[in-house]
Amino acid sequence: MTPSTNAPVPTRRRRLLQASVLAALPLPTWTRAQPQSLRIGQTAALTGPLAFPFVEMNKGIAAAFQQVNSQGGIDGRRLELISLDDGGAPAKAADNARQLIEKEQVLTLFACGGTTSVIGALQVLVPAQVPLIAPATGSDALRPFNPLVFHTRASYAQELNKIARQLSSTGFTKCAVAYFDNPFGKAALAAFEAAARTYNNTDWKAFLVTETAEGVAKGIEEIVAYQPTALMSLAIGGLGIPFYKGLRKRVQTPAFSISFLGSRPLLAALGDAAVGITVAQVVPSPHAVAMPLVHAYQEALKKEGSTEPGYSSLEGYVNARILIEALRRSGRNATRDKLTEAMHSMRPYDLGGFEVRYGPNDHSGTDFVELTYFNGERFRR
Repeated sequence: MTPSTNAPVPTRRRRLLQASVLAALPLPTWTRAQPQSLRIGQTAALTGPLAFPFVEMNKGIAAAFQQVNSQGGIDGRRLELISLDDGGAPAKAADNARQLIEKEQVLTLFACGGTTSVIGALQVLVPAQVPLIAPATGSDALRPFNPLVFHTRASYAQELNKIARQLSSTGFTKCAVAYFDNPFGKAALAAFEAAARTYNNTDWKAFLVTETAEGVAKGIEEIVAYQPTALMSLAIGGLGIPFYKGLRKRVQTPAFSISFLGSRPLLAALGDAAVGITVAQVVPSPHAVAMPLVHAYQEALKKEGSTEPGYSSLEGYVNARILIEALRRSGRNATRDKLTEAMHSMRPYDLGGFEVRYGPNDHSGTDFVELTYFNGERFRR
């Protein structure tokens, strides 16, 4: 059929008129009413001497969130993490929590850490009745039951109990335990004291190290003079790395640490001093690809452009997977109350070879702890 020669030829003016008319028409419903994202808030020490594990954890969280978002989100709603840095200062963490709740209107707070950050955030969360899922600390000061707090990892007391048991079984009971005078150091020391008592170990000795260059040097000399058969440093802070590096040059006995030391950047900062240390871990090996959870984690990391698995990022991934499942169980119109009820329904929840368990009177999640040995390249079980 031949086009009519009388058909009007579109002019630039007519095309502009048509475009303006189309622009004035109402957009399709799916374009105008995009589902609101599920906003998740975090305040954490993302800078400063305590930042290592939390920065690594967030890589695992980002990988898990992207896995879900790439598949359309949860009931069509994308996951959005709004993360604020508090540098480990409780007052700043409280301010951040207030901003996340009042301004950002987050559904829950999530993966806040470390101990001082969580303490600060709780000052705001409790009055506002906002849940906190997966606090990124094992501090026993935070373990008394709180209806708003859901833990996703073993406590430091459980980690230290595993270490105390190992010291007792191997005969390395004359252990020098170094700590700084901060909330983390004092709480961890109290937990180790209780664990040592369980295994009738009275040979160990605590060393309070002052956080100054002079205090570090004095602490090293005191431990050298003690002639321990084992070392454990709970000295976490700005001078924690130089203290431990200086100590390892002088004392070569077996060394132990809790999971805080499991992050790759911290190991790199310690250099040769990290070789040979035994570290308690609260998640399975990030290289155990036969476990469905770890396989999914590694695949998610690769899609994010990262191919270096690690314990801290796996912990972040585990935390995120638990939150994601709770959000799914909360239904299309998730609320804070529904999220809490969803967490209580995980009795148990298997992430793929790794199980957590919650209930109305049990927010502990898991007591999984295993000891690993760092050979300079990776941790071995």
